[in-house]
Amino acid sequence: MISKLLLLLLIPFGAIAQVSDETRNTLREAAESFVLSQIDADPATRVLVTAGPIDSRLPLTTCQDKLQITLPGNMTIRRNTTVLLTCQESPGWNVYLPVRVSLQKPFVTVTDIVAKGDLLSADKLTLAYQDEQMMRGDFLVDPASLVGSRSKRDIRPGQPIRASQICVICKGDQITLIAQTSNLQIKSMVRALQDGSFGDMIRVTNLQSGREVSAKVSGVGSAVINMQ
Repeated sequence: MISKLLLLLLIPFGAIAQVSDETRNTLREAAESFVLSQIDADPATRVLVTAGPIDSRLPLTTCQDKLQITLPGNMTIRRNTTVLLTCQESPGWNVYLPVRVSLQKPFVTVTDIVAKGDLLSADKLTLAYQDEQMMRGDFLVDPASLVGSRSKRDIRPGQPIRASQICVICKGDQITLIAQTSNLQIKSMVRALQDGSFGDMIRVTNLQSGREVSAKVSGVGSAVINMQ
C-alpha cells in the first residue's frame, strides 16, 4: 500500500507544468540531508542515502524557506524509508518520496591477486566497503594488523579477508612469547607448532628449553600467556 502512495501529490487542482531538474534535485537533496541527520552510525560506517526520482510533471516549487520534511505516521528510518515533503507556502503542496539507506561497513581486501602462501605486505592491503546486510563471517577491518601474515588460500581484490583465510602465525615461525601478569612481562623466543589467527590458542615450544605450552595469538609474530 505504501508503495502506491510514494509519489502521491496532494495539491490544489490546476494546470500541470514541468518542474525543472534543478528544483527536483534540490528537493531530493533536502530529503537526503534530512534522513542522514536522523541516522546515528559509528564513525567507521559509511552511510549512503539516495532519494528516489521526482516526476517532472508534478507542479512543485523549491519552497526553500517554508519546506518541511518529516517521517509520516510512526515510521522510522530503515533501509527503505518514506519521507513527507510539505511546502507551507500558499498554495502549497505535499509529496511522499522514497529514500533508500545503505550502511556500508569497512573490510580489508587486497589490491591485487594474492596466491596461497604469499606474505601480506602493506602495499597489498586496502579497505573497501560493503552494505552491512551483505557482510557475513569473520571479516577483518584493520589492514595494519595483517602486515606480515600469510595467506592460506588465493585471495582476490574486493574479496573480504577473513581470519580463517590467513595465518597470523604460521607453523614453524619463530615468534615472541609474552608471559605476563598485571605488573610483569617476560619475553622469550619460541617456535609455533600450529597455524593460528587472532585470538587462537596454539602450541609453541621454547627454543632453548624445548618446553611446550599453549599461548594465545595476539598479533603477527607474537603470542601471549596470561599468568595469575
